[in-house]
Amino acid sequence: MEINKKSTSKALFKNTGIIAIGQISTKIVNFFLLPLYTALLTTEEYGLVDLLITYAGLIAVIVGLQVFQAVFRFLVTIRENKKECATAISSIVLFTVLILIVYTAIFVPISKFITVKYSWFLLVYVVSNILLQTFSSIVRGLGDNIQYAFANFFSSAIIVVLNVFFIAILRLDIGWMLISYCIGPVLGAVYLILKCKLWNYISFSLYDWKFVKKVLCYAIPLIPNELSWSVIHSSDRWVISMVLSYSANGLIAVASKFSTIYTTFFSVFNTSWTEQVILHYKDKGGAEYINEMFEKMICFFGCISIGIISCMPFVFNLFVNQQFSDAYGLIPVYMIAVFFNAVIGLLSAIYLINNETAQVAISTMVAAAINLVVDILLIKVVGIYAAPISSICGYMVISFWRLIDINKRHCKIYMSVDKVILLVIGLLTAMVGYYSKTFFIECITFCVVVIISLKLNWNFLLELFKTLLNTRK
Repeated sequence: MEINKKSTSKALFKNTGIIAIGQISTKIVNFFLLPLYTALLTTEEYGLVDLLITYAGLIAVIVGLQVFQAVFRFLVTIRENKKECATAISSIVLFTVLILIVYTAIFVPISKFITVKYSWFLLVYVVSNILLQTFSSIVRGLGDNIQYAFANFFSSAIIVVLNVFFIAILRLDIGWMLISYCIGPVLGAVYLILKCKLWNYISFSLYDWKFVKKVLCYAIPLIPNELSWSVIHSSDRWVISMVLSYSANGLIAVASKFSTIYTTFFSVFNTSWTEQVILHYKDKGGAEYINEMFEKMICFFGCISIGIISCMPFVFNLFVNQQFSDAYGLIPVYMIAVFFNAVIGLLSAIYLINNETAQVAISTMVAAAINLVVDILLIKVVGIYAAPISSICGYMVISFWRLIDINKRHCKIYMSVDKVILLVIGLLTAMVGYYSKTFFIECITFCVVVIISLKLNWNFLLELFKTLLNTRK
């Protein structure tokens, strides 16, 4: 079947919009609460919360076996067959419940030996998030992006509201902040079960061990991949906390908040992008369409990264308390790192459609090792800046590794040299303005970045505008 580029782009942008409403809205609210958090929490408290969430996320990767990623991959292709969907969903839900019971049984006795404060969080947060991930992936796999988006919005909104209530109004300690991070995902999972009537798909009699084995063959190679990602994401926190202090980790947590807005926006697009690649990659003309969109998205998300760097001198002091001011210099370095992370995301969908999760894992593990080594080598030389620099090294390795591999074995992915040069000029211009700390230079460089961004993205923005108009009709 030949791909219809217009309808595929329309579906891509429509699904991106739906998912964006659910995910970005609460992230933006949470971002605007940053002044509140930095005013009420010390750098040490903020660093501890960030570290606990990091540890819990790492444990969730191992415990969850990455089954939720496989659920979406397989449900997308059988969503029209209700009987097959019921078998798949029953098998995955029952298997997930089993592994959570096993994890709880193991965690409870060994928790006595865990010296980290609020260690209970490592159990409750892991269980609640795996439940939300599982049911979200099921609903998304069934094609109900609206409920998928709303459930994530609902979960995040609960966390934000409870954080404000516990920390700002009742002035309770950070333990209550951690409780809110557990309540949100549980309520999000309950909402999906009730709203989408998922119990209609679940039956003990439909459990299929063969399907579970098929899912595990796909998902298990993703565990070292995700663990390696966790090393790339989290080794900064581990090394900084051990070598420097929790306070230094608090600065990293604040600096990375700004790049988190970027990664959230991209992850929304990438969620929809992955679905379209899975559905249309093997269509006639599908590979050519993917290359066209890859170049457009590199320009678009590259300019967003550069634009955030250019805007930060004007807004940093509005969002960040003076005690976190040392985080200012870290932000552009993190923005470069997350741009390469976006490049990886665009390429990864091609591996997933070909079920090449092992190849994905190998490149990520190598990059994780490089990230950790660079972090350790530079920590005594450049201090806290070792964190974002090591992230750039790790992300760049994966980006170029996968780009070269995909071009060799799958399809041609390339960019115009002129556009790459313009992106580099835009980045250098933004960096000059950012570190000048001179208002006039900041204004001039901001204008130059706007011009470059329009030059690179004008045709895409027109295409996007026309697609949105057609969608409304």
